[in-house]
Amino acid sequence: MLKISDVGLYNYLTWKQVPDLRENVKLMTVKRGKQLYDTSHKYTDIYEIISGAVKLGGISGKGREYIYELVTPGEFFGNLAMLGDTFREFGKAIAATQLRIYKPAFFKHLMTHDPEVAAWCFEKIVYRWNKTESMLSNIRSYEPRERIQLLHDELMKKTVMVGNREIILNKLLTLQDIADLTGTTRQLAADTLNAV
Repeated sequence: MLKISDVGLYNYLTWKQVPDLRENVKLMTVKRGKQLYDTSHKYTDIYEIISGAVKLGGISGKGREYIYELVTPGEFFGNLAMLGDTFREFGKAIAATQLRIYKPAFFKHLMTHDPEVAAWCFEKIVYRWNKTESMLSNIRSYEPRERIQLLHDELMKKTVMVGNREIILNKLLTLQDIADLTGTTRQLAADTLNAV
């Protein structure tokens, strides 16, 4: 049996010959800086990153944009309808990014009617929880400069971009993005990274 973790969700669905796959899943390539959705969108599609990277964030009570997560190839995001009326976020490409876009009703149907998809989706959710918990743990466990250095080192990994071009993730983030992800300030991020 084909495993989703080995071949990816779309290839698994193609192999299973899922009806209406092409009508419910679209491929899209966006340029750096493209806003996929903003905080005014109550509902979104489900996005799968094929290549590139997207930052997720919100708007503070003072009207300032901030980010809280960076999603990369193989990760999914979107469909805020499941999180209630008070949750709002934006998704913005930080590089040329190729995405698969799944219609929410179709995705929900897959999760509730295919045990393999449900199990795979559960793994993806747990992975995102762990990612968030690790970030919060770093904020509580390390001094501010150490958090900045840890994030910088983690983002030295490469990601495949559209056209198979590779780029280092930390080169795509602003100093404010780094500050947001580490619970520090833009100035401290600048001072710390300039000392590296």
